[in-house]
Amino acid sequence: MTSPKPVRIGYIGAGNFSQRRLLPQLKKVTGVELVAIANRTPESSQKVADAFGFRRVAKDWREVVDAKDVDVIVVGTRTDMHPEMCVPVLEAGKHLLSMNAIAGNLEGAQAMLKAAQARPNLVALVYPGQFYLREEAMMQRLLREGYVGKVLQVFSYWYSPFFGLASQFEIANRWFGAHTRVLSYRKGFDIPSRGQDDRGRAGRPESNIVLAELAGGAPITYVHSTVAGDSALWRFEVYGDQGSVYCYPSGQAAGFAGQVKTGFFGAKVSDKEIQPVPVPAEMRSAAGELLSVPVEAEFIAAVRGEKQPSVAVPRFLDGVRMMEFAEAWRKSAASGAWVSLPQEVAV
Repeated sequence: MTSPKPVRIGYIGAGNFSQRRLLPQLKKVTGVELVAIANRTPESSQKVADAFGFRRVAKDWREVVDAKDVDVIVVGTRTDMHPEMCVPVLEAGKHLLSMNAIAGNLEGAQAMLKAAQARPNLVALVYPGQFYLREEAMMQRLLREGYVGKVLQVFSYWYSPFFGLASQFEIANRWFGAHTRVLSYRKGFDIPSRGQDDRGRAGRPESNIVLAELAGGAPITYVHSTVAGDSALWRFEVYGDQGSVYCYPSGQAAGFAGQVKTGFFGAKVSDKEIQPVPVPAEMRSAAGELLSVPVEAEFIAAVRGEKQPSVAVPRFLDGVRMMEFAEAWRKSAASGAWVSLPQEVAV
């Protein structure tokens, strides 16, 4: 049996999430070679190089881009720096995995998409948000096999300390398709802050409701709250002409300690109450847990030309759509009016 093609990786900006998630997972993929690392400071770069076995520390990110012994680059810096770094990566003929979100603004995302489209031989992906990756395959299967029939209405409920609408749109966009317009409402509360993210930052007490329409005509309502309390459950509710599905993400995947209910529940239109929806054995691990999308392995397999990555891993086109949705939300929040979304992505 032949060994897989070596994939030589350069890394720009390996922060906490990269060290906690991406680099350990990349090291598990056979044939991956960690070549060059450039962080903000030489000291930080050396620390990551020592911890994960990079061959060398680069003086700056441009040195990683220009390296002849690097085939693939991961950009893990702040989103506002992505266009400045990612466009040269693609122009240098290197495959690219960028952190979420794709960019800090729509113009930057469009520039990245244009660079990627000009080089269709390169793999250019955006690392997905960490929500619902374990539920991805099962939800896609239920929708594909018509468990709910024609989708008539969708709700997304989430309770993160910060709004994070783009992450929920990312999921809904791949499950239910294009959105055509959006209407936003935000309400702040004059009470002490509640909840913290994984960096210890306190969230603002507020409620956000975002109403949108799907291309098929169904409404989708995004409901976010930082004042609901730890008993509130993250979930997607999907109502169709043949039945309903309730999807609760795993607490570990959601990063939300109060998520005590997980898995899939459903009912046909003739049923009086919802019941657990069995998950096929092939979608579960040996321990019985739902299998998560192996993002890092999917990326490397795509670089090797072995297969297309899962739809749960956003392409740059998906990233631009996410930025278009975020911009439309901001315009609607400012005006209080419906804002239409472009149906053709401009680059």
